[in-house]
Amino acid sequence: MTDAKEYGKALFLITEEDGVTEQVLADVKTANSVFRANPDYIKLLNTPAISAGERVELVTKAFAGLDERLCNLIKILTEKRSVHLFAKAAEVYFDLYDESRGILRVEAVTAIPLTGAQSDAIAKKLSSSLGKRIIIKNTLDRSILGGVKLRYADVQLDGSVKTRLDKFEEALKNTVI
Repeated sequence: MTDAKEYGKALFLITEEDGVTEQVLADVKTANSVFRANPDYIKLLNTPAISAGERVELVTKAFAGLDERLCNLIKILTEKRSVHLFAKAAEVYFDLYDESRGILRVEAVTAIPLTGAQSDAIAKKLSSSLGKRIIIKNTLDRSILGGVKLRYADVQLDGSVKTRLDKFEEALKNTVI
């Protein structure tokens, strides 16, 4: 069984060693987008009905403009009929990139979109307490009514109005009159 994590890690280490990590990051995003938008292409590259040589040639033509190291990874996955693992390898590459650059991606769940100032304030506050560069991704969830839920790494901070109301309701239920 092919381990996508090891492939993503190997690609990252090679690009770090060669000093091309940022350039390859863009190419990994491009390839990942191509595969996400074309699931049938993944099936084609994984099919045993076409010889490995023909499948590799398809990759060579389709990804000719991308970094050679990345193309070689896709070719290896193609030969092993494991192209479906590329998304996980790409995720590992992105995670290692962020970790090595001191970046923490935070999901801010709100009922209405955050303004630039609000997003910047959250990023600044988290950055000062965590010592990392914060990148905020705002996700909308009208059910939280107001406030914000922050999710990053294995942490969830819940300052939503819905949670506060639920806690208040629970306290009222447990109150003896």
